[in-house]
Amino acid sequence: MRKEEFYAEAIPNSVGPLEGVKILEATQNYAGPNAGTVLVDLGAESVKIDMPGFGDLVRHAPPFIESRSELDRGAQHLSINRNKKNITLNLKSPKGREIFLELAKRVDIVIENFKPGTMEKWGLGYPEVRRSKPDIIYTSVSGYGQFGPYSHRPSYDAVAQAVGGLMSVNGYPDRPPTRTGNGLGDSLAGWQGALASLAALHYRNRTGRGQHVDISQVDTILYTSDFGILAAANADYHWKRMGSENPMVAPYNAYECKDGYVFIGIALDAHWARFCQIIGREDLISDPRTKALADRAKSRELVNGAITAWTKTKLVGEVVDALDEAQLVVAPILDFHQILEDPHIRERDMVAEVEHPAAGKLKIYGVAAKFSATPARVRMPAPMMGQHNQEIYGSWMGYSPEQIDQLREEGVI
Repeated sequence: MRKEEFYAEAIPNSVGPLEGVKILEATQNYAGPNAGTVLVDLGAESVKIDMPGFGDLVRHAPPFIESRSELDRGAQHLSINRNKKNITLNLKSPKGREIFLELAKRVDIVIENFKPGTMEKWGLGYPEVRRSKPDIIYTSVSGYGQFGPYSHRPSYDAVAQAVGGLMSVNGYPDRPPTRTGNGLGDSLAGWQGALASLAALHYRNRTGRGQHVDISQVDTILYTSDFGILAAANADYHWKRMGSENPMVAPYNAYECKDGYVFIGIALDAHWARFCQIIGREDLISDPRTKALADRAKSRELVNGAITAWTKTKLVGEVVDALDEAQLVVAPILDFHQILEDPHIRERDMVAEVEHPAAGKLKIYGVAAKFSATPARVRMPAPMMGQHNQEIYGSWMGYSPEQIDQLREEGVI
């Protein structure tokens, strides 16, 4: 299918299927903001709150890009907070609490990811917000969740990967457990937060009833663990670290070429026979050590050795072309500089460009979900801190310029 055919019935100027949904974010760092990002990328409108002064930590986290604003140099902030509006508000102050509760009346979903108990300490927990807006969807994202023996503990992405089992199976058997290169504990919690918020919103639209949504980073990592719990509990299976390999399939690994690496995965016996012909190892087709799927999994050293001996003599492109022509599973292992130029990724609009008022033109990742009728897109860059104070406090709240100036002088915004 051509791209034009997929979007043949697209609504002009669509912002996405969630147009009209309003969100208020008391979020920081990555997991909570990422929940908001998923929703705004699909067309929702979000107002993200930064504390006056320092703002969100990710504004100060490297790597940095050139920018005329010190608070708009952090690459992570500029990447994950796109499509949002931003206000400054001191949630710890009585007036800040009052304003937050008023803002909550005007939205469908509140997202927060402070340590459990923090919002309650400020008088902004679910019970307080629900009194202001009974049908609110209040989504809390945290390391261990809102209840449980560990719920009081602070957390980062790697903590979730550690307790959720991912680190125990990630890495190589002769080396320590390792986290994934990117923050899966943060990302998955954000995605689950967005999905759960939409599920709760759907329920509210049917019944009129809001609710508190509790998202734990540990839970979300564990939710991706495939057969881990079942196999440990029922088959006494001890999942070992295997690098890029798969315990059930071989070859299923990253292989070195003359100019980089490729991933090759072959499961079907017919595909194995076809592959052996390509690499000139027809003897392995009927070899009892490699004839069937289970045999190859047991003889992975033999399999990997034969493949590496072939791939090391080839360029990445030569391996990909040869196996792709034979309809076998293969992929180049791309770094992000290569991704920027990849024609498939660009055709899929996964490299988007925005114009930031202080940082200039920025390339960031695009929207993953594609909708034939209501296309979603990156509409605007990450906001500068307090960029939308006038709009939100003026248009939404009805404050006069003098009142806004007074709030600023008092340190409320």
